[in-house]
Amino acid sequence: MVVNVLPAFAAAVIWAYASVSYREFVLRLGVLRLNALRMTYSAIALLVPTIILGINMGAIYGVLSGVLSLAIGDSLYLRSIRASGVSVAVPASYSYIIMEQFMAIALGEPLKLSYLAAAGLMILGIYLLTRGGGSGNALGIAYALAAAAAWTLGYAAIRVAGVSGLGPIPIAFTRVTSALPLLVVASHIDIGDAAKTTWRTVLPIVSALDLGLGSALFAYSTIQAGLAPTVIAMGTVPLLSQLISRMLGREKPRNREYASAAVMLTAIAVSFM
Repeated sequence: MVVNVLPAFAAAVIWAYASVSYREFVLRLGVLRLNALRMTYSAIALLVPTIILGINMGAIYGVLSGVLSLAIGDSLYLRSIRASGVSVAVPASYSYIIMEQFMAIALGEPLKLSYLAAAGLMILGIYLLTRGGGSGNALGIAYALAAAAAWTLGYAAIRVAGVSGLGPIPIAFTRVTSALPLLVVASHIDIGDAAKTTWRTVLPIVSALDLGLGSALFAYSTIQAGLAPTVIAMGTVPLLSQLISRMLGREKPRNREYASAAVMLTAIAVSFM
C-alpha cells in the first residue's frame, strides 16, 4: 500500500510547488486567464504522448472529470476564497477527502475505518494550517461545499476512466482539453496574445508538471492504490505549499504549521493501519 500511494505523494509535491509558482502569474493575469493558459500549455505537452498511447471509451470519464473538477470545482473554490477567506474556504472545500471515502464505496472499494479517521484528521490539520486568514459566511461555505462535491465526482471519474483502460497520460489530456474551452469562453481570453507574454517564462513548464505529470501520477495512484488512500495523500498539498514557500524564503514557519504537520503525518500513518 505504501509503495502504491507514493505516486500520489509525488503528485502532491508537484501540485504544491505549482501553487507557489502560480502566485506571481495570478497577480499579472487574473485567475481565469491563468487557468486557461496553464491548461493550454499542459494540453500541448500531453498531445503527442496521448496520440502515441491512444484513447478509448474511458475518455468520456476523463472529459467528465475535467468539466467537474477543473472547470466547475476550481472556479467554485476560488469564489469561496473570495467570499469567506482562506481559513474557511480551504478546510470546507477539502471536506471532499471525507466525501471521497463514501464515493470509493460506490466504486467497489472497501470502507475502512482507518480511512475515515485519517480523512477527519487531515481536515483538522488543514484547519489548523489555515485558521485566522478570514471570516466565514454562508455563501462562502456554500461555494466551498459545492466545490468539494464537484471535486469528489470529478476525481471519482478519474478512477473510472483508469479502470476502463484509459492510461494516466490520456486521462490528464482529456481533463484539460475538456475544461479549456469552458474557461476560454468564461474569460474571453485570446490564447495567442496571452501566450506571447508567458511562453518564455516558467509557466509552460510548471503547467506541464502540474496538469500533466501531476494529474497523470494522481490517476495512476487511483488505479494502483485506490481512490480513498490517494485523496488522503493529496490532503497534504496545503501544508506542502507553505513548506515550499518557506524553503524559498518567502515566509517563516509558525507554531500552527508545526501542529498541522504533526496532525497530517498522524493522519497518513493512520491510513496505513
